[in-house]
Amino acid sequence: MKRLLQNGAGCCAVLSYSLVATVALATPSGAADLPSPTPATYTPELRVERSWEFVIAPYLLAPTIQGDTTIGRLPNTSLDVSPGTIFENLQFGAMGHFEALYDGRFGATLDVAYMDLGSGQTFPRVGGTVSAGVKQLVSEAFFGYRLWRQDSSWLEAYAGGRWWYNQIDVNANVPRNSFSRTITEQWIDPVIGLRGQHFLNDKWSLFGSANVGGFGLVSDFTWGAQAGVGYHFNERWAMHLHYKATGVDYDNGKSGTEAFSYDTVTHGPMAGVAFRF
Repeated sequence: MKRLLQNGAGCCAVLSYSLVATVALATPSGAADLPSPTPATYTPELRVERSWEFVIAPYLLAPTIQGDTTIGRLPNTSLDVSPGTIFENLQFGAMGHFEALYDGRFGATLDVAYMDLGSGQTFPRVGGTVSAGVKQLVSEAFFGYRLWRQDSSWLEAYAGGRWWYNQIDVNANVPRNSFSRTITEQWIDPVIGLRGQHFLNDKWSLFGSANVGGFGLVSDFTWGAQAGVGYHFNERWAMHLHYKATGVDYDNGKSGTEAFSYDTVTHGPMAGVAFRF
């Protein structure tokens, strides 16, 4: 019996040792002392589409100015100023067009055209001579919404304002009314319009724009129109050749030396380049 018990105890010891050895082999050394590993997290790479587009387009306009104007007590004077006269007396000029488009639908545009014509003979004879130096700034700022878009072609409705700034240094020598003075007139007209661009192919496009404004709120009436073609070298660079016209009928409602009216149409060919990014 004693031998049997001794043999049984030996078997139990062998089994216990074997179990401990098996567990020890299956468990890495020191595993009980290390924290459980944290599963690695995967963050997918998200592709962000470009929401903003911008256009910078300097240009040159060769304008003709036609119409009528009244300055102070001078009689109403007819204007017919040719591009040659303007460039002959031009001391400084800056013209540029800028656009921003968000989400392919919401847009803003700014167009600036400034001319300093020095002190040339810009007005015709009115029973004497009138020498005038003219500084003129016409700026347009619009907000637009693209009503339709297909591929690269689009149609946009827009609204905003057109700011006219005129500074005229007048030296008049006419019978019974000779004087020298500086007249500054500026005003902003509300404007609404439509514009669009249609691509004939990947190189050539057509552009058109038309607007009206004033509505008697400031000037009696103002309007603008522009149309032409564009040649696209690539997605970023393009060249444009357009014809542009802007008209205004404005009267400040004053009399005497403060009187000023400006009923003119400025029109002519324009050429420029556009950079898109």
